[in-house]
Amino acid sequence: MTALDNPLSKRTMVSNRVLAANDESEATMRHPSTVWADPIYEQESLVRLKDEYLEYLRGRAEQASQETIEKYRKSIASFLRSLDRHQEPLELGSLTPSNVNRWVTDQRKEGLSEDGIASRLSAVKVFAKKYICEHLELTHGDLLRKVPRITPPAKPMPALTEQERDAILNCFSRMNFEDHRNKAFIGCYLATGLRFREVLEIELPKLDRVSGEVLVRTKGGRERLVRLSPKALRFIKEYLRFRPKGDTQRLWVTEEGNPLTYWGGQSIFRRLKERSGVKKLHAHLLRHTFAQHALLKGAERQAVQDMLGHRSDAMARRYAGSIREETAAKMMPEFSPL
Repeated sequence: MTALDNPLSKRTMVSNRVLAANDESEATMRHPSTVWADPIYEQESLVRLKDEYLEYLRGRAEQASQETIEKYRKSIASFLRSLDRHQEPLELGSLTPSNVNRWVTDQRKEGLSEDGIASRLSAVKVFAKKYICEHLELTHGDLLRKVPRITPPAKPMPALTEQERDAILNCFSRMNFEDHRNKAFIGCYLATGLRFREVLEIELPKLDRVSGEVLVRTKGGRERLVRLSPKALRFIKEYLRFRPKGDTQRLWVTEEGNPLTYWGGQSIFRRLKERSGVKKLHAHLLRHTFAQHALLKGAERQAVQDMLGHRSDAMARRYAGSIREETAAKMMPEFSPL
C-alpha cells in the first residue's frame, strides 16, 4: 500500500493543507514587510503612538479643537480596547484592515449608532494616514487604505424652533453682568452660525461697533469677515457697558476681567439648558439653526456654504435636505391650480 492509499496519510495531507491555509489566512491579516520604513516599527507601541498623537494635536491648537482631540482620543482608545479584547498585541503591526473591520462589526453588534461608528472609523483612518504615514513616516503607505469610510444615511439636521429661541433669550432677565454677557454670547452664535471656538476667541479690537463686522479666526487658522445682525450687535453693545477693563483683547471675559475659557463657555450652555427648559442646547445646534433659517428665508445654498465658512457644499446640501419638505409645502399654494 502506497502512502497515497493510506487513509491516515490522506488525513495528514488534508490536515496539512488546512493548516497551511490557516497560516496563509493569518498572514494576510498582517502587513507585508515592505510596508515598513524600518521593520522595527511593526512592534512600536500603539498606546505610545496614541499618546504622542494627542500631544501633536494639542500643539496644533489652531487646527484641532479640544472637542476634536477628545474625539480622536476616544476613537483610538476604543480600537485599542478591541485589540485587547481579541488578544491582539497593542502594537502598530496590529493596525490592520482585518482588525479594524472586526472592531467596526463589534460596534454594530453592540447597537452603537452608525454615525458614531463612522466618526470613530474616520478618526482611526486619519491617525493611520496623516500621522503614522505622512507625519512620522513609519510606513511607506497608508495602513488602512483598503478600509472604506462609512457614509451613514443623511438625517434631518436639528434646529431650534422659534419658541425655543424665545425661551432661551427670555432667560436673560436679570440686569447683571453675567446675563448681559451670556445674552450677547448666545446672540452672536444665532446671528452668525459660527463655530464654538470661533465665537469664544473673538477679539474686541476686531469688532466694528458701527457696522457689526467682525474678523474671526476660523477652524483652519485663517481669518474671515462676518457681520452681526443689528439685534445681536445691540446685545453686544449692552454687554460692553458692563465688561470690566483689563489686559486681555478677548471680547468675552469673566466678571474679574479674565478671558472666558473653553469650559467657561461650555458652562453657559449647560446652565442655560436648565434655565430655559430647552433640553438640547449647544453651539453647533445654533449653527444648524442659523443655516436652516437662512435657507427658509430664501438664501442660496452656495451663500449658506460661504456664510458658514465651509470649503465644500456637503453640509449645505444636508441643511437643504432637512428643510426641503417644509419648503415644498409652503410653495404648494403658489402653484396650485385652485
